[in-house]
Amino acid sequence: QAFRWSFGSCLRVWFRLRVEGAPPARGPFVLAANHTSFVDPLVLGAVTRSRVVYMMTEVVWRSRALGWFYRWNRAIPIRARGGNRDAMRAARSVLQQGRVLGIFPEGGLSRDGLPMLGNPGAVSLVLQENVPIVPVGIVGAHDAFAPGARWPQPRRITIRFGAPIAPAELDALGGGDRRQRLREATTTIMRRIAALTGHEAREDVLARAARA
Repeated sequence: QAFRWSFGSCLRVWFRLRVEGAPPARGPFVLAANHTSFVDPLVLGAVTRSRVVYMMTEVVWRSRALGWFYRWNRAIPIRARGGNRDAMRAARSVLQQGRVLGIFPEGGLSRDGLPMLGNPGAVSLVLQENVPIVPVGIVGAHDAFAPGARWPQPRRITIRFGAPIAPAELDALGGGDRRQRLREATTTIMRRIAALTGHEAREDVLARAARA
């Protein structure tokens, strides 16, 4: 606990972290954030009172630079080729214990800092567990430590917590069709996240292009 506090304090100072809004005081709930930098899980964890257990790709989980932190924080690795029953079981256990689960529903790191399409697979677990989803917009992380950069720059990062999305709101989507419900739920979540970052969801960008 002392190390977590000290490390978080360093991050707050280096990135001049600013927080807007707040997540629920207690779990269980899911934090769903955009992903533009490797420091995203670090800064989000630094400003969240409860310890966040993240789901992340196995490649990132094995990172030489930050892998130690993810493993120390008991992050849950996800294989790109599937076969993630154990990971899903671990994530459900986190929520069933009343804790906080962190996901990056884009399923990868944005190279240009703009929103990517949401991955329905990352959202499906959330729908099954019937817990609130808190959208989070992380602004400035891409400028502070862009993919490929050698060292993080001391630039301000703002973390915006949106209003929790109640399970009932997502349950009402899809008109009774499970696949459609999952697609609409994913789009809804990505729209909330994008709005917090000041961008338009990639789903809406592509839909507008298709109509044109």
